[in-house]
Amino acid sequence: FIMKKIALILITFSGNCTAIAQKAAEISDSVIAEHNISKNVRPERKDSVQMKEKASIRIYPNPAKNKVEIEIARFEPGYVQVRMIDKNGILIRDDRRLVFNGNEIIILMFSVKPGLYFLSLAQGDINLRSKLIVQ
Repeated sequence: FIMKKIALILITFSGNCTAIAQKAAEISDSVIAEHNISKNVRPERKDSVQMKEKASIRIYPNPAKNKVEIEIARFEPGYVQVRMIDKNGILIRDDRRLVFNGNEIIILMFSVKPGLYFLSLAQGDINLRSKLIVQ
C-alpha cells in the first residue's frame, strides 16, 4: 500500500514538472484563448479583428466633501497616476497608486475649497479624466 502511494506521488510530481517545462509552441490554442480573455481581450471575431475593452472610471460620491472613491475597471496591474486639477488648470494633487488587479476602488482624501475640479487617471496609453464637484 505504501509503494502505491509513493508511485502515485512520483507520477503526479513528474506530470507537474512536465507541464511546467512545456514549451510555448506546445501550448494549445484553447489555453492561449483563455489567457487572452483573462487579459481583457475579447475572442477573435469572424473578420479576425481583436478588440480590447476600454478602461473606465467612476467617481462617487459626486458632489463630495473631502473624500471620493474612484472605481477603476480594466486597468493593468501596476501604478496608476492620480491627479487632481482645479478649474484653472493648477495641479492640486499628484499621487501614484498601486493597482493589483486593475478592477479596484481607489480612495482619495483631500482638503480643498468648494468648487469644480478634474480627476485624471493615467497608466501607459490610458488617460481618463472626470469632473468632480467639491461642496
